[in-house]
Amino acid sequence: MSRFSLNKIPEQPGVYAFYEHDQCVFAGFSSNLRERIEHHLVGGSPPEAGGMRSARLHPERVTEVCWWLDEAFEDPARREAAWELAIQALAPVLRPRFSLSPPAVAALEDHAFVKRMEKTFTGTPSGVFVPQTLDAMARTILELEEKVEDLEKKLSKS
Repeated sequence: MSRFSLNKIPEQPGVYAFYEHDQCVFAGFSSNLRERIEHHLVGGSPPEAGGMRSARLHPERVTEVCWWLDEAFEDPARREAAWELAIQALAPVLRPRFSLSPPAVAALEDHAFVKRMEKTFTGTPSGVFVPQTLDAMARTILELEEKVEDLEKKLSKS
C-alpha cells in the first residue's frame, strides 16, 4: 500500500472505522485521523487503545476505512464520547474494554450531542478510503512494466 494514497484522509480530529467488506471490525478516534489510520495500516504494530492489547486488526484484510468529522471532535472529551456512540452504532467485531473518562461521561449526558452523534454514525461518513489490494498493485506494476517496455522500444527505434 502506498503511503501517498492516504493523503486524502484529513489531518483532523475524528472517529474512524475499519471494515472487512460490509462488517465493521474496529472503530477508533484520534486527534489526527491520517496519522492514526496510517499507523494502523502501514506503521507496524497497532497502537494500544483501551483494552485492545489482545485483539489485533489485520490491515491486509481491510477493504474500506470510513471516518466522521464534526466540530465537536475538537474537544477530546466529546471525541471520546463520540467513539463510545460509534461503537454502539457500528458494532465492531473488535470491541475494546475501556472506561470513559469523567469528562466523556459528562458529554454523554448532553442529549442533543448524543442524538447528533447517533445520526452521524448511522448516516453517510465524511470520507471513505479504499486500500489497494496486493492483487491490484501487482496488476498496476505489470501494466507499468509493459508501458515502460513499449516506450523503450519506441525510443530505440528513434
